Amino acid sequence: MQSLRIVPNLRSSVVEEMPPGQLLLFTSQIGDSDAALLEGNPSVRPFTWGTLLRALRDPDLELVEVAEPLWLAEWVRAVRYVVLLKLLRPTLPRRRPVAVATYAIENLDVGVRLSLRALDSRPLLSALVRRLVTAAVGMSLRLLDVVVFGTSGACENYRRAFDRPMRHTRWAVLPPRLDACTVCGPVGTAPRDRTVLFLGAPSERKGFDVLLSAWQTARGADRGWRLVVADPDGDGAPDLPPGVSVRTGPSRRTIHELLRTGAVVAMPSVRLRRWREQIGLPLVEGLAHGCRVVTTTETGLADDLRDHPLVTLTTPGDAHSLAEGLRHVMTTEPSGPLTAPAEGYTKRDVVRWWLTAGAIRG
Repeated sequence: MQSLRIVPNLRSSVVEEMPPGQLLLFTSQIGDSDAALLEGNPSVRPFTWGTLLRALRDPDLELVEVAEPLWLAEWVRAVRYVVLLKLLRPTLPRRRPVAVATYAIENLDVGVRLSLRALDSRPLLSALVRRLVTAAVGMSLRLLDVVVFGTSGACENYRRAFDRPMRHTRWAVLPPRLDACTVCGPVGTAPRDRTVLFLGAPSERKGFDVLLSAWQTARGADRGWRLVVADPDGDGAPDLPPGVSVRTGPSRRTIHELLRTGAVVAMPSVRLRRWREQIGLPLVEGLAHGCRVVTTTETGLADDLRDHPLVTLTTPGDAHSLAEGLRHVMTTEPSGPLTAPAEGYTKRDVVRWWLTAGAIRG
């Protein structure tokens, strides 16, 4: 085993992107982790302290990846894993140096991200606690050997708050690759279904209510289009306008099929008080499958996608702006190739960079 990754949420895409020689431990399992990807896969296991101890004792281990520091509850757990690693490895014979890494994508302002909801009504105490928490997180960043930021926005967010601690850590900005899907391969030339896909739970922060309003304003059903919602949980479908349907708990295979045949992915995320879209898996997967994407400027990749021929950016929370974006993709042909050149980095590239940078630092 060359690398160990500990994730708070198990997603199907995480399993699909696993590099060779990695053990993946998950502390909780969410709805879009397809059981078919886990059956008979000894490299994906539920987290237990016993499994962690055995993994940390592996003589071939070179890298441990933990959740990013701004996911505070998970970071507190991660600190325990790292401390255990630092205490255990020196006692082992023929041990290799082990780099500690994280993949950071949080672009919600650090001050907001680390504020406590329970203290919202007490601003002075809230500000004091936020400063203390920020200082503690900054000190704990020294436990990290290598950091990869998935977007430039996430990098700037961390550097604004933690400039001095980050000087002791090797880091790089490696945005995700948006070319052909690693599972499906190159995009075909077959005509696409007149379908707009919404992937994920229909929630406020994902802009679902705005999307329904925009769908009706854009008269999608009258134009012969369908809006398909792939909801991993399916906790009660809302009242839906004409042309809108919900696929509840679709398998990972079904998701890939929808992306291969659908024409458009809609990801109209909005910012809430304590949440902001980080990257947006539907956006990445849509582009990787040759779909056009209608999204908002809230995604952390917005600045990188302003000139992308398959991306239409709209105003967050504005149903009229989103309707204009939908009308545009429903009435025009793509102005460029169905996939971008091979720019950006896969998770295997990220792990390779971590191993190299960690070895240099060691």
